[in-house]
Amino acid sequence: MSAATPLRRHSVGLVRHFALGRRPSLARSVRVLGKVWIHGQGDVIVDEDVVLDARSAPIELHATSGAEIRVGRDVRIESGASLEAIARITIGAGATLGAFCKIMDNHFHPLDGEHRLPPSRPVVVGAGAFIGERAILLPGASIESGAVVPPGAVVSRRFGAAQPSSASSRTGDGAERMPVAHDRSIVPARSVIGKVRAAADIIRAAWYLRTCTLGTHVRAGGPVAVVNEGSIRVGSNAVLLGGMIPTGLVCARGGALEIGAGTIFNYGVSVTVSRSVTIGERCQFGSFVRVSDRTGDRTGPVVIGSDVWIAHGASIDPGVTIGSGSVISAGSRVTADVPANSLAIGNPVRCMSLSLRSDRTAGRGVRSERR
Repeated sequence: MSAATPLRRHSVGLVRHFALGRRPSLARSVRVLGKVWIHGQGDVIVDEDVVLDARSAPIELHATSGAEIRVGRDVRIESGASLEAIARITIGAGATLGAFCKIMDNHFHPLDGEHRLPPSRPVVVGAGAFIGERAILLPGASIESGAVVPPGAVVSRRFGAAQPSSASSRTGDGAERMPVAHDRSIVPARSVIGKVRAAADIIRAAWYLRTCTLGTHVRAGGPVAVVNEGSIRVGSNAVLLGGMIPTGLVCARGGALEIGAGTIFNYGVSVTVSRSVTIGERCQFGSFVRVSDRTGDRTGPVVIGSDVWIAHGASIDPGVTIGSGSVISAGSRVTADVPANSLAIGNPVRCMSLSLRSDRTAGRGVRSERR
């Protein structure tokens, strides 16, 4: 058998580990521990002696139609890691991807009202590189061979021995740009299959959110963990996407959670309410976003305006107001108010106007992004 061959005879023994879209190309010596979620219509190629250690949490490999994820020999991928490709992600031989790290070659945020995605930038992890736990590699990231990316770091350009050890950095103008590929695995909502799936999602939402007050056509693509001792209201046409880890909604006694119409949650979102969290209409939450109105001794209502996009792994602290139309970058921590129509990035965040592109600090006492 070649270094990477289609999953055939040995698929019988491994099928319990996979939630499959298109069959991946998987070498015989690959070790799978736990559940790996492979989906999309693109190519997923996994070389010899790779270890997919998903014992603590599932691993996600998602390649849309025309995209490629290529994992080199002797790579180790830890629990909860997620790779999402619209163009190309390449992991070099002997590299290690830490637990719950995220690699994506597209920001997935529409550029305009027509919902067109930005161009993709391939992501490359060099041979023998180490990506720390919960690190995030954004479009255009290129990790040098043998480099060590610290836990929780956010990287979007070339990173190596000469780079700062803990910085979120922007992609240079010379980064390779790729056209957006569209995933043909998505079933049109107007087709018979699409209508059946939509109906099933509505029924699933009614079950998992049965202790909540729901608008019309609320959908859930997978399990949702709900603990509601207060009041949770979910607006019409809201969507909670399914995924490898359920979204969690927790509302304490006397608390109130409002989720606006048309808002979309990816998998693994966590919203914890002690008193009040309000989320506007048509918001988009990436995977593993955290929102809480209470942390330690600090308590304060959280207000998120309409048309806000919060990227993967961002966290929203108590007492924060995010203005409508704003974008919160992946891995950012919002500790103070964000003006409307702003891009917020860093830990703690700094803001720039999406219209004027002028840097300004978000709220009182927020420092510049760490370098």
